[in-house]
Amino acid sequence: MKEQRQARILEIVTRQEVETQEELGRLLENAGHKATQATVSRDVKELGLIKTAGPSGRQVYTQSPGNGSDSLTDRLVRILRNAVTGLDYTGNLVVIKTFSGGGNAAAAALDSLELEGVMGTIAGDDTILLIGREASETQAIVERLSRMLVLPRRKPPL
Repeated sequence: MKEQRQARILEIVTRQEVETQEELGRLLENAGHKATQATVSRDVKELGLIKTAGPSGRQVYTQSPGNGSDSLTDRLVRILRNAVTGLDYTGNLVVIKTFSGGGNAAAAALDSLELEGVMGTIAGDDTILLIGREASETQAIVERLSRMLVLPRRKPPL
């Protein structure tokens, strides 16, 4: 599926330095996503990946900062919609469940959205722990995510 492949690409380029589309294609295949060079090239363009100097000084793929277009945001939301199966919260913590193997890719997409009130995420295989800045903001974050992901609304705890 295109969204899963693109989510994996985002995960790959945020976790390691990738210099070429051929290298990205090999890493995708190692992750279980076969793709032709043309498909990888299209994905790079659609995800708005650009080459910048990495920590090693080499030119590597990174996500482009927003350019006023919402196409990358739309794509990230689609990635999340295809990966997330549910969510729950307590205090300033939100637990987000994904399909098996989808946690890291969905967390990378979620982090890229830079949601207000979110300190960060920690991802496992099928679970993401989202940490909010303030417990008082958690319900609003969950409602925003639920609307974004088209999940049923959850009643707040008593």
